Amino acid sequence: MQLGPAGQEAGNSALSSEAAPRRSWLTNPRAYVLTAAVAILVFVADVILPRGATAAIAYCIIPPIAAGTRRRGFLFGMTIICTLLTWAGYSLEPSGAVWWMSVFDRVMVTGALWLALYLAWRRVVIIKALMRQTQALKNTTRELERSNGELERFASVVAHDLRGPLNTIGLLTQVLSSCGSVTASVECGECIGSIQTQLTRMSGFIQRLLTYGRIGSRDAGMAACDCMAVLTGVRQNLKADLERNCVQVTNDPLPMLRADPVLMAELFQNLIENSIKYRGEASPRVHISAAQQGGDWLFSVQDNGIGIRAEDSERIFEPFHQVSGSRSPGGGVGLGLATCKRIVERHGGRIEVQSKPGEDTTFLFTIPQPLVATKQRATLATAPEPLPAGEVEDVVHAS
Repeated sequence: MQLGPAGQEAGNSALSSEAAPRRSWLTNPRAYVLTAAVAILVFVADVILPRGATAAIAYCIIPPIAAGTRRRGFLFGMTIICTLLTWAGYSLEPSGAVWWMSVFDRVMVTGALWLALYLAWRRVVIIKALMRQTQALKNTTRELERSNGELERFASVVAHDLRGPLNTIGLLTQVLSSCGSVTASVECGECIGSIQTQLTRMSGFIQRLLTYGRIGSRDAGMAACDCMAVLTGVRQNLKADLERNCVQVTNDPLPMLRADPVLMAELFQNLIENSIKYRGEASPRVHISAAQQGGDWLFSVQDNGIGIRAEDSERIFEPFHQVSGSRSPGGGVGLGLATCKRIVERHGGRIEVQSKPGEDTTFLFTIPQPLVATKQRATLATAPEPLPAGEVEDVVHAS
């Protein structure tokens, strides 16, 4: 049974007023006046029109209108009154109709009227429940935002406070290393070197932890992102590591798409650093490519590292998880791939790995594109012209 415009208006009135405190009928007189006016109008039409109970069927719109008052007593009271008016119309209707047909019509009208009451009241109950759930969801979201903000501030303060003692320890080890008695002892020199190495690792861990937390608490700032330019910037940032480890980085033409350039740079950098850390005996090679897949972009980052076991293909994206038995000269902390997963998910995509132990590893991730961006691909996401092989390949040898 569908409600008329008056019933929809009454339901919307109940929905909009649910969040407010319970008010007297003077603050919502429309539903009361409209209910009484419609009941009187239908009764007059029922008495005047010589067609039995045809006009009385209009009583069925009374419960949806009365529901706008949000008062159960008024709703049920008007339904009872309309039922009495229905049968009063039977005694006052013009003669000429067969009595049993008129009685049958009145019974059907009464049934439809009380069915309308049931549906109207159920609608009010459902609206109230939805309003309560919506308010609870808003409160939960507000509390989560507040909690995330406090956690981010807490992490920043803790990281700042931790860096102070670490810097102090680093300065003290430098002072100790310059002392004559320390420099004369090979064992002391090794201990100081180990301390400095662990300090560097601890500082890197704190920075990784901060980056992971900030990516999880912020939304992606979508803008026009030139992936070729982003990759060029990543190469520049990693220039020292690429030279030290004789890393060969190549790429196919990469697209212009709608994404967060800062997060995309962090994504490429983490994947390249992961290939350097978990490399094999040969010089590391990394190849990056991209292809359209429906309306999205599918990126591929392939390396010649030590490979990943099938049972670790999901766990490597968990925070602080490192593949058991793997060799990580860079001292990984297990947050690089977890950060990559967060970045891809912030863009609405997914990331996975295809690899076997001792074979090449390929990380695949998608960056979904809005429908508008897909239609404007020719102007917004035109890939650059392919470069000659000698220019595309970025081969960096150890100095």
